[in-house]
Amino acid sequence: MSEIAFENALDAMRSPSQMGIICLDITNKCDLHCSNCTRLLANQDRFYDMTLENFRLAVRSLRDYPGTIAVIGGNPCMHRDFEGICRVFVEEIPDKERRGLWTNNVFKYADLAKETFGVFNLNPHNDDHGIASLEPLKELGWYYSGNSEHASLLAAVQDFHAPEAMWSLISQCDINQHWSASIVQNNGKLRAYFCEVAASFDLARGEDHGLEVSEGWWRRPLRDFSEQIEYFCPKCGVPGRIAAFKDSDETDSYSATNADLALKSEKKKKRKIIEIKPESEVKKVEHRVTQYSTNLYRKRPKIAVITPYYKESIGMLKQCHESVLAQEVDAEVVHFMVADGYANNQIDGWGVEHIKLPRSHGNNGNTPRAIGALLAEGKGVDFIAFLDADNWYHPQHLSTLLAVNESTGAEVCCSWRTFHRPDGSSLKIVELNEEQLRHVDTSCYLLARSAFPINLVWSQMPNEVSAICDRIFLQAIINKKLSMAFSHQRTVAFRTTYPEHYLTDEQGAGDLNKSIGVSNAQRYLLSADGVRYSVSRLGFWPHP
Repeated sequence: MSEIAFENALDAMRSPSQMGIICLDITNKCDLHCSNCTRLLANQDRFYDMTLENFRLAVRSLRDYPGTIAVIGGNPCMHRDFEGICRVFVEEIPDKERRGLWTNNVFKYADLAKETFGVFNLNPHNDDHGIASLEPLKELGWYYSGNSEHASLLAAVQDFHAPEAMWSLISQCDINQHWSASIVQNNGKLRAYFCEVAASFDLARGEDHGLEVSEGWWRRPLRDFSEQIEYFCPKCGVPGRIAAFKDSDETDSYSATNADLALKSEKKKKRKIIEIKPESEVKKVEHRVTQYSTNLYRKRPKIAVITPYYKESIGMLKQCHESVLAQEVDAEVVHFMVADGYANNQIDGWGVEHIKLPRSHGNNGNTPRAIGALLAEGKGVDFIAFLDADNWYHPQHLSTLLAVNESTGAEVCCSWRTFHRPDGSSLKIVELNEEQLRHVDTSCYLLARSAFPINLVWSQMPNEVSAICDRIFLQAIINKKLSMAFSHQRTVAFRTTYPEHYLTDEQGAGDLNKSIGVSNAQRYLLSADGVRYSVSRLGFWPHP
């Protein structure tokens, strides 16, 4: 194993605390027999139901977890005491909007499900009984009625790729980046896993690599799960995206590493299996493995987030990138990180589009923004957002702006900011110009495709005004008469050193150089050269 590749993969992957959902796997009983089931149900030896006592402990361990806690299976509604599960869930988590149900068939429990859960993921896999049972619930959450495609979990990525390439694929694993960690009951004991599929492998092999479940376990850093990652990920087929089968085919594909599991299900359960060999021509799915229905990948927008960076610390860059990974948005998000002459090679393992410019340009990130936006447009994205390297997104940022676009059709959608000191601590201030819609920070934009030509402004504006580049960009948008809409939500965390933000703060005075830079830019715009050059380059004169 390449140690560097492994370390780079760890740096790029999400820990449980960064996930918007954590699953409680309460039973392995299911009324379906799907191909390549992500729970590996056909490969497990015996049925189990999580005890109510263990379920209560599992829920309590997530009491302070801010995301959705979802019960899954198998089919969780087949738990021998589903009513008891619902009762305990309500007792321990009073907020209905944090309680989720992932199921293909609720049987007689439609009314109980409505009362208990606020979040639903409903997928009957085109089964008539499941479709009928979910009819009262289908408008309440995610619902996909047709057949699903299940990529091969048992076609181990290590059987098809050398270590460095393997860990690069693992670093971008669809399950880690878009699904969830989980808690299962393994031989009567609660066990926590960084990945719900890793838990399935443990149950299928009758092994125990889980972490003990204690209150707040989900806050543990990803490196605490590194033994799980090293053990499970190379044996899993998800990163390789190989050979999708329709769920109703009831067929499992596998490679040599997982022959034991495949042959066991064939022998004990008469399961149809197909071996995939490295030398064979394998079909790969182009969409994410988690997009198991065509409904999920035909209509999902693609968003590029452009981050120029210079000499920021690796900790600051990581916070920026992790906030992009943590976006709770129904879209494909690609992070473009553009080095302005000082590339940090640790970023290579993060699963981002890492562009390394050979020298810095001294224009406050304008050249990297222009190049990043151009490359993103070339990759066919539907939206472009910007995020400066010293800032970070709150989890609902992109979803909020996407909702603004969907409801208004605006070409340019904008948010507000929370303000923070350089150490990240909160400043209890607002900015009047922002609230009066006269100022939009660069990190607060979401541009629809029809607005992409405005990105030329990043390369056209004079370097002398780069200190107020966001103001120039806003004036260019207004000059071009692009339609704008605002979320009025503070979804960007803005790290500030501007002196005006510290007038009422006892902990800092800001950086006077910031104000000097703004004053110099304004003075330049008022000069004859500034007017002449701005008009010739931009086509209008941006008033200071």
